[in-house]
Amino acid sequence: MTTSSTAPARRVGRPCAVCALPAPQREQVEIALAQGTSISSIAKQHGAPGRESITHHIKAGHVRADLDEKIARAQGMDWTTVSARIAEIAQRARTTALEAAEAGDRQGVLRAGDSELRALSVLATSGADSEYEIARNAWTQDVALAVVRVGRRGDQAVDAVANELVALHRPEIADEIRALIPESRTNTTDALEASA
Repeated sequence: MTTSSTAPARRVGRPCAVCALPAPQREQVEIALAQGTSISSIAKQHGAPGRESITHHIKAGHVRADLDEKIARAQGMDWTTVSARIAEIAQRARTTALEAAEAGDRQGVLRAGDSELRALSVLATSGADSEYEIARNAWTQDVALAVVRVGRRGDQAVDAVANELVALHRPEIADEIRALIPESRTNTTDALEASA
């Protein structure tokens, strides 16, 4: 006997515990994060989700758009802050190496030099040559996140962004962005072939 169901398929995985909170409680969690309260402190409050759930909420982009950047900065995880922290680590390691050299501590010089080298290599692989480049990279990431969020809502602006990407000869990125728009699953490469 074959039966068919018209019920919508359930998404794989668990729902976000923070998103499942009543709106006022969810807002309290997000505002506390934006004010710099640690994830651990929030998780210890009565009725709050655990650390992992709060971290997932942030990383999955579920945070209210107007608080997203504030939370990233307050938690020290925006690109500019991370890059600045890595630069500080490199500078402290350099200072420690110089002090160890003055004290005749060869092991200290080697350990500090290794720490400096690791921090500098992370900065070098980021492709940033200046603070301006670090800020520009952060801006680019923010624009990309905004496009993804708008696409999930099905906004027509995403289609316009995808059209611009096609004009910039980046149809593969345009296809991925268009895949975010629920009502438009048009394949850019098919559209390009049709216009040729």
